[in-house]
Parts: sequence; C-alpha cells; structure tokens
Amino acid sequence: MLSTFESQTVIAHKYMLTVFRFSDLNQKAMYQFSKKVFLLACLSLGFIAFNGFSQQSYEVADKPEMKVSGTSTLHDWNMVSSEASGSASLRVSAGKVTSISTAKFSMPVKALKSGKGQMDNNAYKALEADNHPQISFTLLEANQDGGNGWKATGRLQIAGESRTVPFQLRVAPQGNSVRVNGSAKIKLTDFGLEPPTAVFGTIKTGDEMTITIDMNLNPVN
Repeated sequence: MLSTFESQTVIAHKYMLTVFRFSDLNQKAMYQFSKKVFLLACLSLGFIAFNGFSQQSYEVADKPEMKVSGTSTLHDWNMVSSEASGSASLRVSAGKVTSISTAKFSMPVKALKSGKGQMDNNAYKALEADNHPQISFTLLEANQDGGNGWKATGRLQIAGESRTVPFQLRVAPQGNSVRVNGSAKIKLTDFGLEPPTAVFGTIKTGDEMTITIDMNLNPVN
C-alpha cells in the first residue's frame, strides 16, 4: 500500500503528463490555426494585388469624335464635336481588354456643330444647353460581346434627365492606348425633350437620334 507521499507523487506525475499532452495538442492546434491564417492572408493579398494593381487608369486623349445624328422632314443631319473629357479603369491582358470596371465621360453641348448656325441654335435650345451645358455618361456595367466587342450600359444624362442606355462598343488596345468606338440609339422624348423644329414648324426633327463615339484613351502615369 502506497504512503500518502507516494500517492501524492503519483497523482502529481499523472497531472504533469496530462498537462504536457494538453500542451502538445494545444501547440499543434495553434500551429494549424497559424497556417490557416497565413494562407488566408496570402490569398487576400494576392486578390488585392490582382484586382488593384492590374487595373490601369486611362483618360480621353486629344481630338475625340463625338457625333449626334438623326433625321428630319427635310434631310438627315449630323452634329460633330471634338471636345470630350473623361476617364476609365481597364485591365489589358494578352493584347485584349479583359475588364472595364469604371468609366465616365462628358461633352459640352455647345461643342456640337452642324456647320449651320441656325440648326445649331435650335439644337442647343432643344437640349437646354444654357441650363445643362454638359452631356455625360457614367458606366454601370460592361460585358464582353465577342472579340473586342463590349456592351456598356450606363446612365446617360441630357438636359438634366438621366436614363439607362446601352452602348455597343469596340474596345481594343493600340500600342499603349486603347481605342473605343461605337454607338447608342436614344429618343429625345425619353429625356422629356421635344424634337426641335425650324421654319415655323414646317421642318421637324425625328425623335430618334444616334450617338456615336470614336476616341483614344491614354494611360495615366
């Protein structure tokens, strides 16, 4: 039969073994937990790098061509502008644009010219250029539509009214730049505007117009 001292020694020994086993298990658990945290941190940093650093900011280069065209009871017409500003965030990979995350462009209404002063004045009046001097577009969503084709849907603002409009675009790298061209059809009445008239209302402009863009985007250093 064990003495009291021996019994206490055995109990203490068993307790220490239990503590060491628990400590060993705890160290293994902490090691596994640390590995998981480290892997998650690496994945997070990789995701941030891929989505942040691979995106490139671009801005509209000089001399873009912005055209508004339509019909009338007399003849078809065009108004052209070489003034526009804006920016976009794109990802280019293997010679193609693979992602368009943001884009915003604007154009002065009175930069549109037809070559006919009276027609221009009628258009500016119809578009309420004095109160709303800019036409702007803010991208909401861009989806590839085969090859270099893209469907870019955004909010087009004319005369203070904003509507969702889809543009069919071709977006393709050219050297360090990216060329963007395409068009969208709109109706003036969708923006609460009356199609302009001339010669005491005898010449009437059609409700539908086509907005065509052709511009280069240069990378922002």
